[in-house]
Amino acid sequence: MYLRLVIRLFFGNRSYALLFLPIIIGGFYICNYLTGYHVAREEFSLGFWGSIVHADVWFLDFLAPALVFVNAILINTLFNRNEFMERNNYLSSMVYVCCMSFFSTFYFFDGLALTQTLLILVLQQLFKLRQNQDGRRHVFNAALMFGVACTLFPVLLISIPFLFWMVWVIRPFVLRESVLAITGFVVPMVYAGVYSYIFEIRLEREQFSSSTDEFLLLDIIVLVAGLGLLMLLCAKSIVNKLRGSSIRLKKLFRMIALLIGLSGGLIILEFLVFHKLVSIGLILFPLSFFLPYAFGEKELRGFPSFIFYLLLLFSVGKFFIPFDQLTF
Repeated sequence: MYLRLVIRLFFGNRSYALLFLPIIIGGFYICNYLTGYHVAREEFSLGFWGSIVHADVWFLDFLAPALVFVNAILINTLFNRNEFMERNNYLSSMVYVCCMSFFSTFYFFDGLALTQTLLILVLQQLFKLRQNQDGRRHVFNAALMFGVACTLFPVLLISIPFLFWMVWVIRPFVLRESVLAITGFVVPMVYAGVYSYIFEIRLEREQFSSSTDEFLLLDIIVLVAGLGLLMLLCAKSIVNKLRGSSIRLKKLFRMIALLIGLSGGLIILEFLVFHKLVSIGLILFPLSFFLPYAFGEKELRGFPSFIFYLLLLFSVGKFFIPFDQLTF
């Protein structure tokens, strides 16, 4: 009964639904605090900025759920302002929060947590680009934040071509904008290099991945299975939306698709090189623009709602029920 109320609340055009997000995020955080399901590392990495001992900055743990809340608001704002649906919908924020609760980044601050926020801000700047308007400021801002993200999560360095590709989805090639993009990207890299030199930070292989090495296989299987089903269920709605959408919205969809492809490549690379899977969290925010279509636009669909309920129940139940120890 209460679960149905939750999803219906976020499905409708009710902006006050966002006021419940801090309660939901706080509930997840308290559950983890009481059970210790996700455990913080003694040190967490900030990429090229070095590592920090967790005990020295314990208050930063409160920053992790705060960033999740900020990310959810930013995603939903982008979703509604760019009219991905005919009427406002707040499911993207709820789906994002529920899925992020599967990862330690939700509960403990690290370089990957801040990287995700920066990438959402990059997307926000790129969404402001217009075909026939000067885009230098937005391109520079996007490149600057992307550069900062790369210093925090250096694996992202391989994705530099994607930044230009996403700009060119909206805008034609303009030399000045490309020069500004390169400048914006290089500035934080220079600052990070100077910082590393002054404080004698030794760049080692492990620092190129600032995510935790937490490996909860059952959680990953459940999440990937749920997301896979929801993506299959939303495919037809997205195709129908694209057929009747404006040229600009089609370009935004293409940009989101590029981000999903980029995130998928980073996940595979990090798994092969560093044997980590927490970076799956990076793909959640671009997926949050697609997944609401699985639930319908006017009437809430039953089966996608059922899949979401299962994900939500598992995300809460994992704290109290040892699913990985159950035998049948």
